[in-house]
Amino acid sequence: MRVEVHIFFPFRTEIGEDPISLDLPSGADVAAAVAALGERYPVLRERIYGPDGRIGRHVLALVNGTAVQFKQGFATPLSDGAVLTLLPPVGGG
Repeated sequence: MRVEVHIFFPFRTEIGEDPISLDLPSGADVAAAVAALGERYPVLRERIYGPDGRIGRHVLALVNGTAVQFKQGFATPLSDGAVLTLLPPVGGG
């Protein structure tokens, strides 16, 4: 299946490509897409993953415009044609 990935600052500056098209096996989830990005762009690995090897809490992900925290987290399944967006942390007050 093919998934379109949009990466926003500061990650975008690391790769210079947007959107990114990923070919993933059927049934892949967000974590698998993030792992595929890390394989394709090794410089992203250290920015996305923490020292424990898990996706960092600072990484915000949306699938088709909905935050994965409102779905199944990084285990949220993807479907052919899905749009995955990775965002930096947002704060304010």
